Amino acid sequence: MRILITILFLFSYQVQGFIPPITSMFREIFDDRKISDGTEFGFVHRVLTSSGDMSEVEERVLLDRRGVKFLWKSGTQGSWLSGQLEKRTYNVGTDKKIPSRSLLFLKYYIASNAAEFRDALINERFLKWDQLKQYKDGFELQGEPQTWDIKSNYLQQDSIFLALLPSGPSIAVVGYQDSNSRRIVYFDKVSSGLKQLQWVDPSENLVWIFESSTLNYKDALFPKVATLIKEGKEVVQSELAVIRQLNKRQLTEWGSLWQRSSKTLSNSPSGDENLRVLLGYR
Repeated sequence: MRILITILFLFSYQVQGFIPPITSMFREIFDDRKISDGTEFGFVHRVLTSSGDMSEVEERVLLDRRGVKFLWKSGTQGSWLSGQLEKRTYNVGTDKKIPSRSLLFLKYYIASNAAEFRDALINERFLKWDQLKQYKDGFELQGEPQTWDIKSNYLQQDSIFLALLPSGPSIAVVGYQDSNSRRIVYFDKVSSGLKQLQWVDPSENLVWIFESSTLNYKDALFPKVATLIKEGKEVVQSELAVIRQLNKRQLTEWGSLWQRSSKTLSNSPSGDENLRVLLGYR
């Protein structure tokens, strides 16, 4: 940490618009997180339906030693519906499987460390391993700090650059790009956290936007509101309502509720539509 602080101090005077290492941005986000099995996240989502109305879905997410479990309840459904995540597919009750195009929204909230979220970004082509390099090959931090030639050896990559979003300055990292498609993750330049996750494809354009308001849990900050925009239209708005560590009694009650909750969506077409929209990109 002392070396990093020294580097930032030296560079701040030599290069205007200095972009810190991606690894340091990950540490800023995840180093204070204290998430483990038994942690519950509570969300309230507003989902755009085919009729053009916004429908509310309440969600409870539990980190379990055997995976991630879910409870959902929509405005049209009085009882809880249970589900579980397996790889990139949500098993909803006993009669539905909903594949997700991306798990990055979920991973951003529930990842317990930087490596877990970093690997998720790499797996979904929002980040490349070589973008984590800080210096040119062969350069080593040796001797007194004043002798380091950091400016000429710091690795500047065209795929990592400063960008000005409507919400303020950010650091853009282009993990994948060709003539038709693009994957970009935007980090907040001023405070720790993500600003956006953006997909651009010939078939559709999507972006998750994370607002600056935060919820503090055990000294770690989590975005309180996130919005999914598809083709310029808001299709999901998610609000983080609570994070809590369940005790043994609460875990038993949660597991009992999950076991006895509804296992079918067959009698709730609107609930089916809500979950397919909600879970399809997170």
